Amino acid sequence: MPFIEKIFNPLTTFHHKRIFMHLKNLNINKIIDIGAHKGEFLEKMLQIEKVNSFYAFEPQKDIFDILNKKFSKNNKVTLLNYALDKEITNKNLQINKFSATSSLAEVNEKSMYLKLKNFLTNSKSNFIDEYAVQTNTVDNIFKNVNLEKTLLKIDVEGFEMNVIKGSKIKLKEIPYILIENQFGNHYKNSNFNDIKDVLLKYKFVESKKFVFPTMHYQDLLFKKS
Repeated sequence: MPFIEKIFNPLTTFHHKRIFMHLKNLNINKIIDIGAHKGEFLEKMLQIEKVNSFYAFEPQKDIFDILNKKFSKNNKVTLLNYALDKEITNKNLQINKFSATSSLAEVNEKSMYLKLKNFLTNSKSNFIDEYAVQTNTVDNIFKNVNLEKTLLKIDVEGFEMNVIKGSKIKLKEIPYILIENQFGNHYKNSNFNDIKDVLLKYKFVESKKFVFPTMHYQDLLFKKS
């Protein structure tokens, strides 16, 4: 495990506990976890007894293997080795040494956050590997699944708008969205205000903020008004 993960894991556990305490009171029976990583969020949310279906998406090969070993025997969980996008195709995934921050998005090389992360991970560049992954869309995968009591969680490192664009049909059903908002301009062509504008068109309003302990990002919960 990279040193930076050892630092962040306890903070992530605390962060997810705060989110869990709020989500357990929502009227939901499904959770779609886009950007599941090693199942840090999923593991905590499995404690919500009324949620009977979990869909976890993770495109990184090695990380998906870890996810599979942890959750493949849980009959509530469906694991999918895809990246979610606005289209069904293949795209290059850039792998970071801090694997939770691997991304399909184009990075802003001038970002001070990325420079700090490279220092903490002892990396000379933003990514240590790159390979093609299969992409799919929420609208295609869930076209025959009722999502009227679903939480859609999106944590995709600057690629959020692409996921939203591939979900436009199902956004008419989904009542809750939990989406990561990073502070700072880490990725090119990524503006969280644009995402909020799209969600507003689907009658979503901001319901709750969960600021990460290090205060470099927050998870925002949107509720269908």
